[in-house]
Amino acid sequence: MSDHAVEASWATEPMFYEAPSPPGQDPRQYQYAAVEYCLSRDHALIGDAPGLGKTIELIMLSNAIEAKKNLVVCPASLRLNWEREIWRWSMLSNVRTYPVLKAKDGVSPETNYLIVSYDMLRNNNILQAILDLRWDHLILDEAHYLKDPKGNKRTAAICAEDGLRSVAGRITMASGTILPNQPIECYNAIRLLNWDAIDNISVDSFRDYFYEKGQGFVTGRYETTLKDGSKVWKYGPHWSEEVRNVPCNLEQLRTILRGEIMIRRLKEDVLPELPKKQWHVFPLAASSEVKKAMADKSWSKVEKLYELDAGAFDEGIPIDGAISTAFRLLGEATAPSIADYIDDLFDSGVEKLVVGAWHRSVLDYLKERLGKYGVAYMDGSTSTKRKQAQVDLFQEDADIRIMLGQVQPLGEGWTLTEAQDVVQAEPWWVPGKNDQLLERTHRFGQEGDRVLGHMPFVPGTLHEKIISQVVTKDRNIYETLDVRD
Repeated sequence: MSDHAVEASWATEPMFYEAPSPPGQDPRQYQYAAVEYCLSRDHALIGDAPGLGKTIELIMLSNAIEAKKNLVVCPASLRLNWEREIWRWSMLSNVRTYPVLKAKDGVSPETNYLIVSYDMLRNNNILQAILDLRWDHLILDEAHYLKDPKGNKRTAAICAEDGLRSVAGRITMASGTILPNQPIECYNAIRLLNWDAIDNISVDSFRDYFYEKGQGFVTGRYETTLKDGSKVWKYGPHWSEEVRNVPCNLEQLRTILRGEIMIRRLKEDVLPELPKKQWHVFPLAASSEVKKAMADKSWSKVEKLYELDAGAFDEGIPIDGAISTAFRLLGEATAPSIADYIDDLFDSGVEKLVVGAWHRSVLDYLKERLGKYGVAYMDGSTSTKRKQAQVDLFQEDADIRIMLGQVQPLGEGWTLTEAQDVVQAEPWWVPGKNDQLLERTHRFGQEGDRVLGHMPFVPGTLHEKIISQVVTKDRNIYETLDVRD
């Protein structure tokens, strides 16, 4: 492919065409460039860094192709936010939107924009109703939801030959973290948008080419020796000396992505007015609660697994529930120190704060302990309408100083620019999950002079090793997506 094709993926202004937008709206030049890039391809991926307005770009693309029937698939928490943006940016007269909030709502064949969650596609009735219609534009927001290279029911509903791809004219994916963890997570995106770009190879061939052999866990049939010395065959996770898990040929993968399917710009390229952002890693004292948590037998299992294969944590391989138990115990033990640290932040002059954690027990503690500051809250069980209401409350009410939530729903798509500081109360081994949380504050509307993410760890524990491993993963992701030749 030509150098021009790759360079176009960095475009910050259009060359010839400006997509239509409603009167009174004022798109940025780089947003026009994104639409122009997509129009030059049958299907495309908008991979702009979080916070650059990919939703607007997607709706402008629908405006450009005059799509009357649009299907938006997004995380459940973003359905109402999508509806808001469509009302603002669509050029369709009296645009009709229909967010499917419950399966019993069914599917409206009359709508211009049907908005459905990835999880809702597991409902056979909803999926079949969508497949019975024809869609001008299929929009897959937060497309890293399709990252599993082995596929699952969600992936099959979209990517299978008789899935949503079969009833869609144009397909556009959007994700600022299309590689949350490792290079193979882009395989489904390439296959769906332009499989020819990788010569129609299988996922196994993709792994063979873009990974060298290392050591680690695999799942499959293996021979093991019993106590009596006899040998038997079993099936399950086991250690192997030859696993394709060391990324390689990343420059070539970057060229394929940027030259064939993806436009991606970084914030420093197009929004120089945004403040600098960074993570601040700070140590926590090993309190008696932490020492007690670390003494739990689950930690010895987790430590052994990590020493054998740090990459196993990418897949969340369970060993008798040891991983989830160990991290829950450590999260609960460190929660009081996290709350003390947040007290210090407010004492130092911080006005508002976003706080994320993984476990409900940790969230419950922080919600009670920090209630004096005024807390807006969401977790995985919070309804879509209430999530939006809690975000609005945090953004608009000066007396609500903390936005507290579970990292998964809190880290997807929200604008939380009233805060400049983010506390990741339980560091995770997937870089994209940590970064998504910080990006909620580092986007349009941020008027502060800096954005700072606070990441705690207990020295000498697995948290410290995980943070080190995250740095290595971030380096591979950067090389795959963002190195500019």
